[in-house]
Amino acid sequence: MRKSVALVAFILFQSSGAFAGGSLKDAPAPIPQPADGWSGFSVGAGIGATSIDQNASAAAKRTDVFCLYWWGCSYPKNDYLSGGMNDDAWKVFGTLQVGYDRLISDRILIGAFADYDFYPDGDESSSGGTKHSFLSGEIHRDGAWTVGGRLGVLVRPDLLVYGLGGFSRMNQKGEVTAAFDNYYLPTSVTLKAGDLDGWTVGGGIETKLDRIDKRLSLKVEYRYSQFDGESGSGSDKNEAYKWWVLHCASEKARFDIDDATVQSVRAVLVWKLQADATPIEPLK
Repeated sequence: MRKSVALVAFILFQSSGAFAGGSLKDAPAPIPQPADGWSGFSVGAGIGATSIDQNASAAAKRTDVFCLYWWGCSYPKNDYLSGGMNDDAWKVFGTLQVGYDRLISDRILIGAFADYDFYPDGDESSSGGTKHSFLSGEIHRDGAWTVGGRLGVLVRPDLLVYGLGGFSRMNQKGEVTAAFDNYYLPTSVTLKAGDLDGWTVGGGIETKLDRIDKRLSLKVEYRYSQFDGESGSGSDKNEAYKWWVLHCASEKARFDIDDATVQSVRAVLVWKLQADATPIEPLK
């Protein structure tokens, strides 16, 4: 008898819980919080102007010595070549970017980004010489990439002011050739240089373009980058024997690329990848 009463009481308790909405399956799903319009992944594309201030110089020395087997050798005769390149004019470039941002409070935003700048007109060249000597050099710059982070403050719900910093690498190829043909005995040295590593700092503003699309924004940045230089040296020798005269020639050359200072101003159109981007409430 007691067992029957307990069973009936248990069934009534369960039934009353179900009618009262106690079942987990019947409970309404929690309402997701709306996106703040700034947090999430993004992609961007833009255009800008840059100035690359970088000196490149080359120098070569050729030494000729003539020796007679019964008399000895003459005093060394030296010949020199030198030249340089520098072009710090402002030029147009394009840029592509990916990033991730996160609002950590009503006003503070942190983010990470990676971008690549394309230099369509980043080449420099120089050449010169004499009748029996020639010096030529060129630097070809494809572009530069940067990986870094940013920290910003919302001054309005739709306006961000931020600073940034990161590691940068300039993709470039440099080559210089110094050639001599004194007394019809040629020597030649070719030296090459590669990518340069450095750092970048800067700042900018980003504003939401809600009238066009809630996921669209425009940012304007200024950046200052510094890249370490590179240098190299090489040598060449040649000799010839004619009419009891031994002609010995030696050449030494050096190629120096100084530290590069790059300044740029850019405008980038940014597209947030989250499905919804409702603007945040007015700041308190």
